Amino acid sequence: MKKNDFAVFVVYVVMFALAIVAGLVWIRPMTSQFSNSVGINPIVLIILSIVAGILLNSILLELGHLTGAKIGKLRLRSFIVLGFGFKKTATGKKIGFHSFDGLTGETKVAPKDREKSSLAGYVAFPLIYFLIEVVIMVVLMSVSKFLITQSTDSTAGWLQIFAVCCLVVGGMIYIYDYFPAHLDSTTDGYLMVLVSKPTNKKAYNDLLLADEAVELGQPVPSPVVYDDLTDLTFNLNLNVVYADLAKGDVGSASKIIDKLMTAEKVNPNLVNEAGALKLSILLSSANPRDGIKMYKEDLNDNVKKYISNVSSPAALRCYLLISALIEESETEAYFALDKVEKVYKGLDKTKEKVDRALLEANLALAKKLHPTWNLPDLPWAKPEEPSKNDNEEKNAKEKEGKPAEEKKEDGESSEQNK
Repeated sequence: MKKNDFAVFVVYVVMFALAIVAGLVWIRPMTSQFSNSVGINPIVLIILSIVAGILLNSILLELGHLTGAKIGKLRLRSFIVLGFGFKKTATGKKIGFHSFDGLTGETKVAPKDREKSSLAGYVAFPLIYFLIEVVIMVVLMSVSKFLITQSTDSTAGWLQIFAVCCLVVGGMIYIYDYFPAHLDSTTDGYLMVLVSKPTNKKAYNDLLLADEAVELGQPVPSPVVYDDLTDLTFNLNLNVVYADLAKGDVGSASKIIDKLMTAEKVNPNLVNEAGALKLSILLSSANPRDGIKMYKEDLNDNVKKYISNVSSPAALRCYLLISALIEESETEAYFALDKVEKVYKGLDKTKEKVDRALLEANLALAKKLHPTWNLPDLPWAKPEEPSKNDNEEKNAKEKEGKPAEEKKEDGESSEQNK
């Protein structure tokens, strides 16, 4: 299980634990107390309250993003709540139902000014709105208790159930949204940690501008190579590396990779990825001697272990090339190719095309060096289509009512008779 998968698992466990505990300790006693006086089936009341809580918290969350965007000098690209809203596209603004990257909705933005625009309000205001909601719900619960104590009629008990359900649903949503890591979507907690660094603030603005340009079908701004390396700027520099590789500019890509390999205050796996990428480039070059030397003499154990785990396209390509050029092991080459589908699944679209082309070239090299090896084709490789002549011959034989083999035998018989 990857680190990100584990974080997602933990967050969902905490969310559902909150729901179960609140249901047993808080909501269930209330429904027992007010079941005879609220005038509606308590189960139906709870379901309606949960639905209302989802709607309320989803709207408040995106309204918080909207308010923060206005204050932070960000322009709006989309505003979607539970699938419904608007999105700006290359053909204009589209209102209706849209897919979204988030738990309950999505508000996409782009900076009006790369230097001055800020996401601080964008990530802070949803939490402020939730705190206001908490205050309002506590007041509603207090009002409900007051009304019940002032009269024998306890119909006001439904207010308590409604308030509690809204708070529990809101708590679940905000536990997810403010978890300080990237889950199965980009959370406000992750962005809050990310943009707390000045370097990341500008870098993320660049990322938003590039994303906006792609979505609107406009020219993408020239990529920036960052000297101050964080996890974010490291990945953005890697995007430049892949852009250079796509253009065939291996020299420029190698210079950037050399800087990335010396990074210190970043995730160690990122440095290992840079090492694997550099090794794969050297091994697949016309003269792989430098790559072989790097692997045998200069490569540290951390990068070797990273490559052996075959957890990224660069590591997979290295494993394949090492198996073909250095170890000369068909079994190990097959082992790497067997993991292609898993490793290449869900890749960043900006890198996927380049990664596939690089692997295709590396596989072709392995097959050229070892023509007797029985290496599998890549998952995306198209099956060989029959030639036009083959199709015409097949169609002609079908019209005659004879299979291909029968016609061939007839031809051979007539030759023999002659």
